[in-house]
Amino acid sequence: MSLSDKEYLQINQALFSLAHAYESRMAVEETRNALGLRLSDCSVLMVLSQFAPLNSRRLSQLMDVNPGAVSLYVQRLVEMGLVQKEQDAEDRRNWQLTLTAAGQAAAQGVIGGAVEYTRDFVSALDEDEQQALHRLLLKAARGLGFDWL
Repeated sequence: MSLSDKEYLQINQALFSLAHAYESRMAVEETRNALGLRLSDCSVLMVLSQFAPLNSRRLSQLMDVNPGAVSLYVQRLVEMGLVQKEQDAEDRRNWQLTLTAAGQAAAQGVIGGAVEYTRDFVSALDEDEQQALHRLLLKAARGLGFDWL
């Protein structure tokens, strides 16, 4: 049996509420972190920690962010000494992005914070519910084209 329009709307509202709560928490964390990392910085660091080396185009695809914005994010992190750009030996028009040692340390801090916050966030659910939520969110994200999760 399919969900009613009201139930789909409730899912939409719950997702909006969760996204808003997450962004609010990240804004608070942003003011606390010693490096002054923004949410966009944290996102780039997390993706690069999993998939580097990457070029900007692939980073843009993975983050589902326009290439111009990714370029600004990357430039900021390069200036902070957290990301380095190296010319691709096979195609000198491309630049490969990797984390510096400081970037790797910052990424691990960001990941640790994300895990801690997410653990807090789902603590209202029992273990089976947490497993089901994990499975369902991954399935929904993949349905939206995020196959790298």
